[in-house]
Amino acid sequence: MRKLHFLLDGDGVLWRGSETLPGAPEFLRFLRGRGHGASLVSNNSSRRRESLARRLAGRGIELTAADVFNSNYLAGRYISDHHAGDDILVLGQDELVQELKSRSLRVHRPEDLLPPDVLADPGLGITPFTSDRLSINPAVVLVGIDTSVNWAKVVLACRLIEDGALLVATNRDYSFPAEGDYLLPGNGAVVDVLEGVTGADVTTLGKPEIHLVELVEREKRVARDSMVVVGDRLETDIELAHNAGVRSVLVLTGITPQPLDRWQENQEPTYIVRDLPELAERFDEFFADAAL
Repeated sequence: MRKLHFLLDGDGVLWRGSETLPGAPEFLRFLRGRGHGASLVSNNSSRRRESLARRLAGRGIELTAADVFNSNYLAGRYISDHHAGDDILVLGQDELVQELKSRSLRVHRPEDLLPPDVLADPGLGITPFTSDRLSINPAVVLVGIDTSVNWAKVVLACRLIEDGALLVATNRDYSFPAEGDYLLPGNGAVVDVLEGVTGADVTTLGKPEIHLVELVEREKRVARDSMVVVGDRLETDIELAHNAGVRSVLVLTGITPQPLDRWQENQEPTYIVRDLPELAERFDEFFADAAL
């Protein structure tokens, strides 16, 4: 029997908002019972992999920190490899900053560079943000989900980018699913503003770029022909599978609630299921090369 390794998205696949989706813990146990592997491959940048694994354990989703490959961890690796000597402005949650600082990187938040009165009410001018007003002018702007983002932070990032700073996004998910059928704005909404205002090129780290797949390859020693991407979003999860040359499963518990009549290029899934319980039921049908 061939051993497969499943690259599972989080929001919309294993959980939705604060709710664990039905069948998610059981699906992981099903895979392990069959001898297959699983990793969380997520564009989530708000939590470090250790923190996320602990949080998931509280929901009954059993994954270790070493099983978590998210854009938080990827950002730390990427900035360490490519910008170790640069000053980095981070728009993001505390744990994204912690991940970078754990690697001894030169990390700054807008709160470190702007006085409180400017953060609270900067007005509509550029003067409070000019290079002569700042003690440090970072060369890289790293943007992850930031629930405290405001006008001052966006203006600071734009000014730095317009003066030559590189724009790096942990991901470009425009929205993410919350409890019920609500959607919340994702990191891509802010990145789109920065890109639109400055005209800068964006380096995107997360899905659908293949960096996370490459991390799984190296750290789990898993060949791509044994990987299966399971996700709810066509433009990230399913396109990632196409970009990496691996099989994919679209589940209809998240962003994509039903199959489309026509698929965009590089976004047609190999298989479609309602949810993870159906994937377990049809496992031998889909994956005859790994059937018992």
